[in-house]
Amino acid sequence: MSVVSDDSLIIRTWYEITAHALDSRASDIHIEAGILATLIRIRVDGLLQIQSHYPIEFHDRLITRIKVLARLDIAEKRLPQDGRLCIGHDFSKPNIDCRVSILPTLHGEKAVIRILPSCVDDLDLQELGLLPEQLEIFQQTLSQSNGLILVTGPTGSGKTRTLYSCLRQLNQNHRNLCSIEDPIEIRLAGVNQVAYHPRAGLDFPTIIRALLRQDPDVIMIGEIRDSATAQLAIQAAQTGHLVLSTLHTRNAGGAVPRLKNLGVDQESLESCLLSVSSQRLVRKNCPECFGQSAIARPQCFACKGSGYFGRIGVHEVLNKAHLLNSSASYMSMREAGLLHIQAGHINLANLDAEVGTWH
Repeated sequence: MSVVSDDSLIIRTWYEITAHALDSRASDIHIEAGILATLIRIRVDGLLQIQSHYPIEFHDRLITRIKVLARLDIAEKRLPQDGRLCIGHDFSKPNIDCRVSILPTLHGEKAVIRILPSCVDDLDLQELGLLPEQLEIFQQTLSQSNGLILVTGPTGSGKTRTLYSCLRQLNQNHRNLCSIEDPIEIRLAGVNQVAYHPRAGLDFPTIIRALLRQDPDVIMIGEIRDSATAQLAIQAAQTGHLVLSTLHTRNAGGAVPRLKNLGVDQESLESCLLSVSSQRLVRKNCPECFGQSAIARPQCFACKGSGYFGRIGVHEVLNKAHLLNSSASYMSMREAGLLHIQAGHINLANLDAEVGTWH
């Protein structure tokens, strides 16, 4: 086979992989090198599934194609690399942004392509699965001119989409919005987005200090991960800025002790903490075949017989009164999930899988 025809085959193969992933509503594409074959897996509704296999001879050429599109170093095969590329059904005009991660493994480099939301209009607080009383807390806190709003939860729980939905609602001409992200996932017109780049000296504290001299109204910090970032976030929230960020805690109630562990005092928390939410993504019942028999379900075109289509956020949302008064009553995440079950959105097995029985 000639070099030209070989290149054409790799280009076509990459297009077929991405088109199939888009048709399947995948959030991620995994390209993994085995001993005898290249394995392609896609993540749909939170679960990985095998898409296809290709001869191992394809692997290096496929990875090189991805590196070229992502503007990465094709000669570097010993170190991880990160980049971005676009995919789409129109081969000549790809329009869906993706984040690329390349990692050296035992049998060859592995590529993971995160498919980012293609439509800013999808970033809507009312589409996140928030119950009416939870949405009301969000709306009340976002109407404030200063203070700290936190979203907690594990990796892959939808925190980023929640923050972007908040930014989209706040994105108005009279506000100066700034964000610090690692990495920038969705490009939002009207938001001054800065990428975290510690090797170049751009860590969170450095960027926050610079942003505070940029006359911001709203600052979004991708994650509060250390004491310096926590202190600067509190300082910004206390000096007339609305600050949004994420924190890795088991639930919303764990945010206060976590911030105290990072050196934030009780008085500061009482003065600026507006709300903390925690969330998980739970697979939704397929609206086309929900309630049908197991015999009829495999014929469902929407979910292809799985019985599930998409995911919905199950949330726990606490305002200042809940956070600072341990005796205040509030709706737990599990209680919110049970209401989603009553509405027919999810089932108990999937709720237990994501939320557990301890909430």
